[in-house]
Amino acid sequence: MTAGAIAGMPAAYLTTPCDVIKTRLQVEARKGDTQYTSLRHCARTVWAEEGFKAFFKGGPARILRSSPQFGFTLAGYEVLQGLLPLPGEHDEQPSTPRGSLEPATGLQSAKAPLPYLRSRNALKIILDLDLGFGRPKIPTDSNGKPWTGIPGFGSSKA
Repeated sequence: MTAGAIAGMPAAYLTTPCDVIKTRLQVEARKGDTQYTSLRHCARTVWAEEGFKAFFKGGPARILRSSPQFGFTLAGYEVLQGLLPLPGEHDEQPSTPRGSLEPATGLQSAKAPLPYLRSRNALKIILDLDLGFGRPKIPTDSNGKPWTGIPGFGSSKA
């Protein structure tokens, strides 16, 4: 058993409650069974009617299915990575990969190991992100005050 398959075991078991809820929401209820309306309703009903253990029904079966699947996926990835190397991956000195050019320093030869250069460049990108990235912009009115809603549709202004 590969290390990847062993690492997948806790993940497969700990996500079982989510899979139980998902499956119960997807399956059409038979006569006499509870018809679930939402995630919260399903979780509360399962807890009330069947208890905590019901959330882990099928957990061992998920481990037996997921572990070999994850192991084969990881093994396939490693084989394909060896067969299809990235350009510049195999330089003269494979033990210490080095970058060829470093644009931030005027296109001089890079003297640091490639993993260091990559992580430094990733850090530069992260630090350059706007702090408001992904946050919704609150519209303002003509006076610059935050918008409170559409007049006549539940806003305080009429």
